[in-house]
Amino acid sequence: MSLGLIHKRQAGLTLIELMISLALGLIVVAAAIMLFLTGQKSYSLQQGSADLQDNANFGLSYVTKDIRLANLNALSAEINDRTKAGGLVLTSKDNGYKDTAVTPNKIYSNLPDSVAGKTAAVATLSASESHSSNVKLAGTDLKSDQLVIQYKPQYTTDPDTAANWFGGFDCEGNRISFAKSAPQRIIVQRYFLREDDNKTVNEPNQPLALACDAGWYNESGNPAEVEDYGGEGEIIMKRVDYFRVLLGIQKANDHRYIAVKDYMNLSGVKPRILSIQLGALVRSSQSVGNDALVKNDQKFQVLDNEVTVKIPANASTKYVRQVVSQTIALRNTFGERGQ
Repeated sequence: MSLGLIHKRQAGLTLIELMISLALGLIVVAAAIMLFLTGQKSYSLQQGSADLQDNANFGLSYVTKDIRLANLNALSAEINDRTKAGGLVLTSKDNGYKDTAVTPNKIYSNLPDSVAGKTAAVATLSASESHSSNVKLAGTDLKSDQLVIQYKPQYTTDPDTAANWFGGFDCEGNRISFAKSAPQRIIVQRYFLREDDNKTVNEPNQPLALACDAGWYNESGNPAEVEDYGGEGEIIMKRVDYFRVLLGIQKANDHRYIAVKDYMNLSGVKPRILSIQLGALVRSSQSVGNDALVKNDQKFQVLDNEVTVKIPANASTKYVRQVVSQTIALRNTFGERGQ
């Protein structure tokens, strides 16, 4: 009697087939991870760029609108370092031109001679290289500029209180309203960089922001100080590494832009100021990781200065940066009013 043998075909993978399957799987997983990481990097870069654009464009537009108010309702259209109650605030009794040929000596300055103390200090006037920055020029630390303007609002009767004058809002958002029985006010606004208290622990450099500090003094009488002035102000643009100001001047047929310190160093009667150029190096609030496209030693042309950012201690995280600039014609300086 013969026994029948039953043969069964073996089902499964050979070792070689298994290794090939694993290799193909690893390739697919690696490709998926690569796509994910690339997408994350692209998203971070786009978010940083969008944040940068929104902050820079809206902030600069706000500043530009305010600066155009300079010299509004002033007696003279021509502004320089001696223009009273209008134009730019370049001088006070502390650094104004003193005419010693008359007795008592006469001081020519932008603020009233009676304004003294902290609000007349040079630190509260327009100046070059007076505040912090995160940049270097030719390897040397470079400070940011400060711009101070003044103007008299177009006053109307306050819609909320008929006994008051209303002059709109200053750059800090304060409502300009006061009794009609009081002297009308000249508004002073100061633009500068300061450290932002609302910061993260991983900031690459100083968390600087462009702020505006607003104050006022009475148009008539002898004001002793610029009221509500000299503080930290309100932030307009976040994360500004450098702020630069140039003055557009005219003398005969000579038109050019110079720094505030160069303007103040000119001898004799200073030329007329007709416009202002603002430049700011702005960075994103969010890191874009360690993208090779973003270099720590990149150079930026901010108006007349080619600067580099101070290399942060933590160079593994990088930020998108962009230069924004604006030329502002001071419309209230045109013509020959008050000549």
